[in-house]
Amino acid sequence: MGTAAGVNTSHLEPTFKRTARIWWAWVWRSALFGGAAGLFGSVVLSLSGILEHISEKAGQALGLAVGVALAVPIGIWVFQIILEKDFGEFRVRLVPKAPPAPAPSPIDEITPDPRID
Repeated sequence: MGTAAGVNTSHLEPTFKRTARIWWAWVWRSALFGGAAGLFGSVVLSLSGILEHISEKAGQALGLAVGVALAVPIGIWVFQIILEKDFGEFRVRLVPKAPPAPAPSPIDEITPDPRID
């Protein structure tokens, strides 16, 4: 997109309000889906009976490991949802970087200019 009167129209400024909207959209979804995944993990661990056969400390470590194993992919999935969300006046998009400008070719100093003798 071009510019009009010196204003860049290809993007919106990341103001506090816009950034807060994106952050909040990610936080509440992460809490909701993360909480559901945590509940599911707890139920599976409880029903499996594993926690009854290990120490309390090992159970805490296992619970933490299961929580992290669920939280990471859920957090990434929720972030993907945010990248596809319409925020009214804007959308968050991944835009490829422009390729770097080609370097100017160096002056060939090895081959002398035949006009100069």
